[in-house]
Amino acid sequence: MEMGEIYDRYAPEVYRFLLRMSGNPVLSEDITQTTFLKAIEKIDSFKNQCSLKTWLCQIAKNEYLNMMKKAENRNVPLEEQKKEPIDEAAGVEEQLTQAETAREIRAAVHRLKEPYKEVFLLRAYGELSFREIGEIFGKSEVWGRVTYLRSREKVAEIWKKGM
Repeated sequence: MEMGEIYDRYAPEVYRFLLRMSGNPVLSEDITQTTFLKAIEKIDSFKNQCSLKTWLCQIAKNEYLNMMKKAENRNVPLEEQKKEPIDEAAGVEEQLTQAETAREIRAAVHRLKEPYKEVFLLRAYGELSFREIGEIFGKSEVWGRVTYLRSREKVAEIWKKGM
């Protein structure tokens, strides 16, 4: 499969993954493009140990996290990096509550230790299967499932405590 075909097939999925992580369509589009540029550069390192989608989402996640670290180092508020799209059909108050809750949950996720943080991001935002998550870590599908469930519990715990 040529890179153009790979892009056509997987770019929409990578974009949706990033949009769920960031809540920012412009940022998601930029990182999607960067992801595929990195994939072209690193295609020789792809060893078929996981699916191509898994590999691309892993690159996308790393690009997103690197961008967030750079923003934090420049003291750019996360709110400026992650703007929630407003759903005109929903009531303004409800939308604001949902946006605030989503930000709080993302902040709770980012407080997780590895591998919980990465597993949560891959499952919740990347929509990867437990098998694909296990492949990324060189572990089993059961490990992926158990680790994700534990990460969800930890996120809920952090969120309930008010961070």
